[in-house]
Amino acid sequence: MTGVPPQEPTTPTAGADPIAAQLTALVERLAERGASVDTAPAHRGWQAATALVLAPGDQDIEVAIIERTRRQGDRWSGQLALPGGRREEPDRTLAETAARETREEVGLILGPAVAQVGQQRARVRSGVVACYAFVIDEPRWMTPDPAEVASAWWVPLGELTDPDNATTLRYAGLPFPAIDVQGRALWGLTLQLLERFAELADLELATG
Repeated sequence: MTGVPPQEPTTPTAGADPIAAQLTALVERLAERGASVDTAPAHRGWQAATALVLAPGDQDIEVAIIERTRRQGDRWSGQLALPGGRREEPDRTLAETAARETREEVGLILGPAVAQVGQQRARVRSGVVACYAFVIDEPRWMTPDPAEVASAWWVPLGELTDPDNATTLRYAGLPFPAIDVQGRALWGLTLQLLERFAELADLELATG
């Protein structure tokens, strides 16, 4: 979704909306089981952070997913991912990195993170990527920065847990588990971070 200016974030309330109620319960599990948003990876190399942005849709909880712009020399070029990027000097925490990068990449303004839901060592030059959960009141329109993001859209959580969407992707001649997201493969580092989220949330992703 594109084209609507970002608005100030608000937190959804359960009320009589069953999807909002499901999201509230999910957020409570993440807050209870996830690491503190101030927890920094014990790592001296480069650091980056991604945002797992959750919102109550009409039929399901929805997740913001991006497709990275294809760029020569970029290891993650063209891959499906969560919005995010490298930590910069002004960022006091990696949660701030995730929120800043999300604003820059897709125009979503996020409130405080719920929890750190995972971190994963990257294979590129000794880096580490942390993932933080955020929640907003509805799946807001996203405006991708074409220099970094080719497209961005909201994916129902059920698509990521539907066994029928389990697939594999071959990279460097080897098969890797993946989830088919509307004809595109979500795999690699992003899938590993989502698997950590799923453990905290008592979910099972399509890869099993």
